[in-house]
Amino acid sequence: MKLRLASFNLNNLFERPRLLQLPGFSATAAKVLKDVERLTTLLENASYAGATGAEIVALLTKYGFAKKNGSNEWFEVQQIRGKFFSVGQAGLKLKATGRADWLGWVELKREDVNDTAIRNTACVVAAVNADVLCTIETESRPAMDRFNAQALRPAAASYPHFLLVDGNDPRGIDVGVFSRFPLRSVHSHVDDTFAGANGKPYRVFSRDCAEYEIGLPDGRTLWLLANHFKSQGYGTPASNDAKRLKQTQRVREILLERFDLKNDLVVVAGDFNAESKSASLKPLLTTPNLRDVFDATLFAGQPRWTYHGGKQQLDYLLLSKPLFAAIKAVGIERRGMWMKGVTPFPEVTGDANAASDHAAVWAEVEV
Repeated sequence: MKLRLASFNLNNLFERPRLLQLPGFSATAAKVLKDVERLTTLLENASYAGATGAEIVALLTKYGFAKKNGSNEWFEVQQIRGKFFSVGQAGLKLKATGRADWLGWVELKREDVNDTAIRNTACVVAAVNADVLCTIETESRPAMDRFNAQALRPAAASYPHFLLVDGNDPRGIDVGVFSRFPLRSVHSHVDDTFAGANGKPYRVFSRDCAEYEIGLPDGRTLWLLANHFKSQGYGTPASNDAKRLKQTQRVREILLERFDLKNDLVVVAGDFNAESKSASLKPLLTTPNLRDVFDATLFAGQPRWTYHGGKQQLDYLLLSKPLFAAIKAVGIERRGMWMKGVTPFPEVTGDANAASDHAAVWAEVEV
């Protein structure tokens, strides 16, 4: 049977954190995200006394919360039960003495994705025409349902099966799957941890390494491991590479523990956020009996870039031995992007309505 497999970073379907709409790896976004991460960490403390409380007040003040009805354009503090802080003539004062006194969280503000951009995202999905599509940066399963009905169905490209499991990223950029075949099971790795230098456990995956079990019409099983590794943009290159290395090491372990890559039909797909020459990807890219579709002879000599700027391959489809041996075609769908040298779809007229800053990667196999 012929089987088309693909991976596409959607840049979210309907809503996206406002911070992530800033172009490129924005310095502003990096700074705010670092502060949000720090504030979120501080809020989990049992006591807000002393330096902890002072730092919380300083961060809230920095982002405008010390003013009456104060706010900022990037994030808000949700107070569900209990009182976290109040603002009076003397300024901002913490009312909660620690985490047990209130229920709430820090939440990034979101804005709607351009309607034309949504249609252009659907154009990419329709053009790729995958039987199994790994989706990256997808906000929720309800968003997938809405996109399927409102954007893919009019393009005659809708899917009967789709799934997404919430991952570790609070920004709503999770990994999912659209499939023409039934989904038999899903196995999440959001709780996988590694021991840091301080001995404390830290989560391995920035989002998840979700394992989707897909039932093929002939009774065989296709396994999709959907990934979105640590980005290049926020944090130092060394810390980003170190985190990404932990992630690729863990995916390799999962593959060797759970699958027979000589015989099983396994796909590892997603946005790996590094080029193939990066040492952080080496554990995964050197896994025995697993190959990048771009290594196929029929793709030799063709440009591999998949990310805005025309230089980097960040998006990957890795296939187990029987799938790689069965490759009949490989391609990159770049027409949803807005950049020099690419002839886009007619409705892509600028960055604001581009489908994504990533291209879709696809391969067709006959197994």
